[in-house]
Amino acid sequence: MTTAKDWRVDLAPLLFFAALIALKTHYLVGYIAGSGQLWEIIGDAEQRQAMGPSAAYFMTGQFSHIAYYATALAFDALVFYSLLVRRGAKERPKGFWENIFPLLTVFVPVTGFTLMFLPQVRAMLPPYPEALMRSLYEITPAFAYYINLSGLLIGLFGAAFSIWAIAHLKASFGLRTAVRELVTSGPYRRIRHPLYFGEIIHILGIAILAATPAALYLFVVAVALQAVRAKIEERKFLATVPEYAEFQRNTGFLWPKLF
Repeated sequence: MTTAKDWRVDLAPLLFFAALIALKTHYLVGYIAGSGQLWEIIGDAEQRQAMGPSAAYFMTGQFSHIAYYATALAFDALVFYSLLVRRGAKERPKGFWENIFPLLTVFVPVTGFTLMFLPQVRAMLPPYPEALMRSLYEITPAFAYYINLSGLLIGLFGAAFSIWAIAHLKASFGLRTAVRELVTSGPYRRIRHPLYFGEIIHILGIAILAATPAALYLFVVAVALQAVRAKIEERKFLATVPEYAEFQRNTGFLWPKLF
C-alpha cells in the first residue's frame, strides 16, 4: 500500500486538524491582540504596585492561558505534519474497530469539550452543587483562580507530553489502527502508549477548566475510549510484529512499569 493512498484515506483527519489549527491560531492571535490590560500592567510598575497581589494573579493566569493554547496549537500542527509525512502501513486497518472507532476517540472529546465552552451550551449544563462551591470559597476567596490555574497547568503538561510522544513517532503516527514501525525511543522506552497518556492528562485539564460535572463525565468517557483504542492497537501489533510481545513485557500500558 503506498503512502499516497494512506494520505487519501485519512483526508478527513487532515481537514479536521487543519480546521483546528486555523481556529486556534485565530483565537490565540485575537486573544494576544486584545490583552491590552496585560501589556499595560507589564509596562507600568506603579499600576502593578497599586494592584498588589492581584496583579501577579492576573498576569500568571493570562500567561498560563496563552502558553496553554500555544502548546495545544503546536501539538495540532505536529499531528498535521505527521499525517502528511508518515510511511505507508505494513498492515492496513480493517473493519469498524480499526477504521472508525479510533476516529471517534478523537472527535468525541474534542467536539464535546468545544461545545461545552460555547455560552449557549454552558447555559444548559448543570453547575457543581452550590453548597460545595460555597465551602470551597470559604477556604480561600481565590479558589476560582487556583482551580483555573491548575486546569491550565495540567492541560499544558499533558499537551507538552503528547508533543514529546508524537515527536518520537514521527512518520509512524496515524489515527486509524495500522501497523507501521515499532517505536521504542523517548517515552516509548517505558510506556507503550505515552501519546494517549498525554492526551488523557490534557483532557483532564480541559475538564477542570470547563467547571461543570458534565465535563468530568465526558473525561471518564474519553479515558475509556482511549484505553479500548490502545488495546485494539496492541492486539494488531501482537498479531503482526514478533518483537511486540517483548516490548509489551518491558513497558507499562498507559504509565511507566514500576516492577
